[in-house]
Amino acid sequence: MDEYLKRIAESLERAFPLDPDVHFFERASAFIWEPDRNHFSQVNDISTVDISLLKGMDEEIEKVRLNTKVFLQGSLANNVLLWGARGMGKSTLIKSIVKDASSQSNCLKIIEVARDDIEHLDKLLKLIKNINKKFIIFCDDISFDDNETSYKSLKSILDGGLIGGMQNVLVYATSNRRHLLSRKTGNSDNFVRWEEELDERLSISDRFGISIGFYECDQNLYLEIVRSYANSFDIEISSEELNRKAIEWQVQRGSRSGRVAKQFIVSLLSEYK
Repeated sequence: MDEYLKRIAESLERAFPLDPDVHFFERASAFIWEPDRNHFSQVNDISTVDISLLKGMDEEIEKVRLNTKVFLQGSLANNVLLWGARGMGKSTLIKSIVKDASSQSNCLKIIEVARDDIEHLDKLLKLIKNINKKFIIFCDDISFDDNETSYKSLKSILDGGLIGGMQNVLVYATSNRRHLLSRKTGNSDNFVRWEEELDERLSISDRFGISIGFYECDQNLYLEIVRSYANSFDIEISSEELNRKAIEWQVQRGSRSGRVAKQFIVSLLSEYK
């Protein structure tokens, strides 16, 4: 009978979840928010790499690390936008820094919000605004097309307009675009209206206090990343052969990036471990 009642209670909780409290967020350091279900899925281990493997971005790492540190200390901190070339470690940088910081402080929590759920951010803020934790809302690989309006929810949060300057929430976002919205406008017949619309589209990126660009790496940096991953995975191969194979892989893929370097190393694991 007790087991039967327990299953009923669990079913009701799934169907009608209660708003989370501070004790709920003690369960993990990372969560994925599902607004349709008003549900937070726990992430028990943030999927990332050791921050020492991120090469060629020491200054970028330090900026985001320091910003996260002062946020945890209760000082004013900036929202962060990392933009630029694919596969250069934008998401990995954020996840690695947050994972490291949350291992030192149970106060820091990261909540991933899918791009399609950004329009519901006001609902999320109402849930967490009075919880005594520090929250980083993580929006990965975002951009907005011409006819979308969901960017206005993000813009309002960055301005502090929805709830009014929340001290326990920051937004960390990544994008392949410098400007998150298309620079095209639907109708340029009215020049003044066109100019205002363009300003509106470009202004959202300006609301991130820290905006850092990432660019395709050159061959020297690519090979440095390859060697770093090879050492991390204990790949037993000579430097000359490693470099030769890495360059061949890069030519086949048609690009150089940290992601391409890692994929190359994974391809060697069965042969050289």
